[in-house]
Amino acid sequence: MLDRIREGSQSFVVKAVLVLIALTFALAGIGGYISNAPEPSVATVNGEDITRVEFDRALENERARQQQQLGDFYDTLATDPSFNQRLRNQVVNDLVNQKLVEQYARDNGLRASDEQVREAIRAIPAFNVAGQFDNDTYRITLNSLGYTPEGFAEALRKDLARSQVLEAVVNTEFALAAEAVAIQKLVNQQRSGAYRTFALDSYLAQVDVSDDEIQQWYDNNSNLFAVPESVQVEFVALDAGAIAESVTIDEQMVREWYEGNRSAYESAAQYRFSHILIEGDDAAARNKAQEVVDKLSEGADFAALAGEYSDDTFSAENGGDLDFIQPGTMDPDFEEAAFALAEVGDVSGVVETSFGFHVIKLTDKQEGSVTPFAEVRDEIIADMQDERVKQAYYEQQQKVAELAFEMPDTLQPVADEVGLQVRNSDWFNRQTAPSALNHPAVLQQVFGDTLLQERLNSDLIEVNDTQSVVVRVTDYRAASIKSLDEVREQVVSNLQQEKAQQLARADAEAVIAALRAGEAVSGLTELTAIDRRNADLPRAVVQSLFEQAAPAAGAVQADVVEMNNGGLALVQLTSVSAGDVDEATQQQMQEQLENSFAQQSYEAFLSALRDQGDVEISLTSSSNN
Repeated sequence: MLDRIREGSQSFVVKAVLVLIALTFALAGIGGYISNAPEPSVATVNGEDITRVEFDRALENERARQQQQLGDFYDTLATDPSFNQRLRNQVVNDLVNQKLVEQYARDNGLRASDEQVREAIRAIPAFNVAGQFDNDTYRITLNSLGYTPEGFAEALRKDLARSQVLEAVVNTEFALAAEAVAIQKLVNQQRSGAYRTFALDSYLAQVDVSDDEIQQWYDNNSNLFAVPESVQVEFVALDAGAIAESVTIDEQMVREWYEGNRSAYESAAQYRFSHILIEGDDAAARNKAQEVVDKLSEGADFAALAGEYSDDTFSAENGGDLDFIQPGTMDPDFEEAAFALAEVGDVSGVVETSFGFHVIKLTDKQEGSVTPFAEVRDEIIADMQDERVKQAYYEQQQKVAELAFEMPDTLQPVADEVGLQVRNSDWFNRQTAPSALNHPAVLQQVFGDTLLQERLNSDLIEVNDTQSVVVRVTDYRAASIKSLDEVREQVVSNLQQEKAQQLARADAEAVIAALRAGEAVSGLTELTAIDRRNADLPRAVVQSLFEQAAPAAGAVQADVVEMNNGGLALVQLTSVSAGDVDEATQQQMQEQLENSFAQQSYEAFLSALRDQGDVEISLTSSSNN
């Protein structure tokens, strides 16, 4: 293996690649000194920032993933501010977890080699055309995602290092066959017993409540009648979607844009070469290369001669093949001779470069192409329309913000000037805000001291990418507790139900006492071989049946539970039978257990990293994207 690496390091192609890598790092280093302005961060993990650029990219990727998974339903969810906020929180926490694992990998010496990174890139289906890695597709895709090749390679390198850690965590988990059997027996377990319900209706008639009891119950439970602070507001809402309806694109402009950017829709011709390299710069090396040319002119096979003569060991094993080569990637003298070959099968003479002497053969040629205007017309129109809507929306935001500041105690002139409508809300609190205002950033300002006390227009508040509002509080109610007179009927009802339940529980406990005394008890409904999935019985009964411990010999096991309708049920457990084991699903159950154990280990690992680390999330609820 070491000999192969040593030989490969002398290859012409490897040397050319090394030169390019050196230039890449040199330019990256220079760029680092020139562009040293700090990027805004959304979180800091052990002193390392997660930048806003990283967050924005991850958020867009997650949105695209969910949209692909949920389809049209995603569009409905995306209009809900609380959904967007949960999504943002999820993404920033995922990035924090990734950073923690990345740091753990680095601190423990886990790395991904350049070769591993290259192989991983080549294996990504999005970069392949007809099953083969395509460099043009690779670069175009990266550009559309906002990556440079170097930036993407570095991100992938970190992913590979993180994968090593996570695989070490989750792949060490296992489940024994006996565990899977025990789980099946537990899941498929059956239980027998009996039950009896005690409806409250028959007890409510026996209940009397006094004024003192009503007052005491109200005093003890006054928190149930708390009324949160609430407001009434007026607001104007800006919506880029409404602007889009009025934006039209001239056909001539679309055509002109296409012609002016034709290069974006062109693919250059591609050339594939094979070569035979004779290293050295003396007459002996030149003569050896000429010997190869002479043999080729006599009809010798190029691939066979490459295997016999070429000092480029790697390409020689493949008949001298160098794959498709883009201009600007090889030695200038090499390229001048190579791209001068006109027809597939043409062979050069002896070509001298800084790496030695070459004999070059053109083995394949793919003509360039241009995507027709008709195929990209709709895409161009959509892009132009999107750009115009963004610009118009931005200008509208600036105008509204300016007017709202200049006339701070009213929104009507703002609406009239920009062509919007002033909307007035009913009373609402933080939990009942209308959809247009139901966003953390809006509620933070609406219920903030400044707007409540001064009753002036707010700043422009961005709700999401395409919607924003300016709001002014017009009325306010402080938090309070409803008086007893307001809630007396509810208090009486609750108190009566509590007393009725006490009476019902006393009767149920009396029945249990009779059972334990060995007395005959009527009114019980027998339960035979009930499983956990039973849907015919009240859920509370089934749940109680499976929560109780198996009865000891000669003992009575029973409990009293509350039903969904407020009534009570006495549930007796008499026997427990182990469930059947399905051999057909045994392997599946074992795999499910392993996955469950792996998930628990992964979550515990992340929890430990968080506990030991210093994590500060600075992404505020008012941040937008």
